[in-house]
Amino acid sequence: MNSIEAVTSYLKYRSYDKLGFQKYSNFKKIISFVLNSNNEYYNRKLFLTLIDKNFIIKKKNLKKSYMYLFNPNPKNEVIKKEIIEPERFIIRFN
Repeated sequence: MNSIEAVTSYLKYRSYDKLGFQKYSNFKKIISFVLNSNNEYYNRKLFLTLIDKNFIIKKKNLKKSYMYLFNPNPKNEVIKKEIIEPERFIIRFN
């Protein structure tokens, strides 16, 4: 079993898709636990490949940081919610 299958099977087993959007640090801890690896460079590259393969969905916050959601079925189309930009709520008086 390769590292991508190991991490995704653990996340499916623990049903992380039901927990909602989480920070990168939570996924970093999970990856290092499953692989028993403290190599941060390798763990980050693995996380980025999970994003590229649509196992993890990336969402931008209003604070310009990102939150991530685990997607157990990457072959299904991902429903992307519209991100509300703070510029919409600016009222200008001329």
